Amino acid sequence: MADRRPEPEEREMPRAKRPRVDDRDPASNPYLAHMYENNGNGNGGYNGVARTGLSDFKRHETTAAQAHTAEDGPNNPFNNTPLSKQYFNILKTRRDLPVHKQR
Repeated sequence: MADRRPEPEEREMPRAKRPRVDDRDPASNPYLAHMYENNGNGNGGYNGVARTGLSDFKRHETTAAQAHTAEDGPNNPFNNTPLSKQYFNILKTRRDLPVHKQR
């Protein structure tokens, strides 16, 4: 198969690369906010996001008891919406499984 790329001397300009921006503060990135301690705004490091049931959890320092409390509701720990009866039925079934006791 023939190589259809132009020879280096035939190219007019080299491909432009996107410039790297190193002056941004990673703590202001919402995808990395969970990696930083509470930065004084009272919401666990998430700028502009309402507190949830998981806001007080510290990475790599949670216990099964904390997870159990968060699962029991009354609100969804991720978005603070009320948990449904169906959720509690599924939770009861899941807690009866042998693998759940190894947590």
